[in-house]
Amino acid sequence: MIDYNKYNSKKVGILGLGITGQSIFNSLNQSDAEIFLWDDNLAIRKENICYQGNLKNTNDWPWEELDYFFPSPGINLKQEFFVKNLKKYKTKLMSDISLFEDARGSIFPSGTLVAITGTNGKSSTATMLYEILKNEGRDVRLAGNIGIPILSLKPGTSETIYIIEMSSFQIELTENIKPEIAVLLNISQDHLDRHSSIEEYRDIKSRIFTNQNSNHFSLICDEDEQTNFVSKMEFKSKKIIIEKSNNRDEKEYYYKNLNILKEVLKILGIPDFSVNRGIKNFRGLRHRMELVCQNDKIKFVNDSKATNTSATNLAFSLNKKIFWIGGGDSKGNDLSKINLLSENLERVFLIGSSAQKIFNLTPKSKKPIVFENLISAIKAAYKEASKSGGGCILLSPGCSSHDQFLSYEERGEIFSKTALSLITLEK
Repeated sequence: MIDYNKYNSKKVGILGLGITGQSIFNSLNQSDAEIFLWDDNLAIRKENICYQGNLKNTNDWPWEELDYFFPSPGINLKQEFFVKNLKKYKTKLMSDISLFEDARGSIFPSGTLVAITGTNGKSSTATMLYEILKNEGRDVRLAGNIGIPILSLKPGTSETIYIIEMSSFQIELTENIKPEIAVLLNISQDHLDRHSSIEEYRDIKSRIFTNQNSNHFSLICDEDEQTNFVSKMEFKSKKIIIEKSNNRDEKEYYYKNLNILKEVLKILGIPDFSVNRGIKNFRGLRHRMELVCQNDKIKFVNDSKATNTSATNLAFSLNKKIFWIGGGDSKGNDLSKINLLSENLERVFLIGSSAQKIFNLTPKSKKPIVFENLISAIKAAYKEASKSGGGCILLSPGCSSHDQFLSYEERGEIFSKTALSLITLEK
């Protein structure tokens, strides 16, 4: 997929050997580049024994000679070690999407790239857009932050539509991103352990529009103060401002971005009725407002993908009589923004490194309790919900999972398995 000659005789560093890092290595390894690999996780290094000849701690990399550096999006580049070396030696930062964009339109036909970013709703919007286009018979590919490395996709034709979900970290690493259609859904406080302010976070998000030209489209949802700011910026592209959606029906949660979906599909030549049909058939994402199981009185909702306060507040607004399980790694976000006064919130069960902080913020009337692990919290919530005549046991942490789990998926799977076991024991 890439121009391998460009990397011949170059020195390349890849930090992080998850699926994205592996895809970068597998691509560049077809060139004559000298590649240095590392992952701080010993278990991951042991799993990737085929890379042993390339594995070398970043302290031992020849930074003064390194031409390209591909860090995992989860790596904090503001650490002193990286700041010093990157600034001193002017190594070029890259991402897997950088490689894809280098090749798109030169090594293979450009097709149409739809890049979607925002604090919340990226995965749902990208997936729904993908499914609607697929059902309409279009040649469409989905990749990016959603968990599918873009370098794992086969190059398409001039008719191919590539949908990429992009985090702020990926945008920051991809200076050459040039989507024909760029979408900004919303901006609320998140990742402030990595970004110095919400303004910096906003400015990075807005870079998704930087390289577009007058034939391209910039779609911005006027959802909040920060997107409103971006909507007033000057772009070379055709700027389309989408009014905030007021849909808050629990059963139609995914209608939240209906207006933006219609606009993207209109640009791509898909009729409006396909949107409504697509939403009707959309089953939703795992770990996002997912109804795991229920009996006559209690339902378990897995919203483990809610890793910031605004996502959790939305979950509060969509459920009643909530026995909430929250907490984790706050990522530097202001946890006082969690709506702990919500009339829908019955009781509070807390886990993770931010548990005590949320406990201190929670009104005594909600009877907050801190637990050592998720399973204990689930069992306690179930016991209290049963005593209270029922309700919704909601895992919507408002925090990252990385203090206790490998991912939000692992956290959600533990919640779901435990919930199913408790419901099964009743029968």
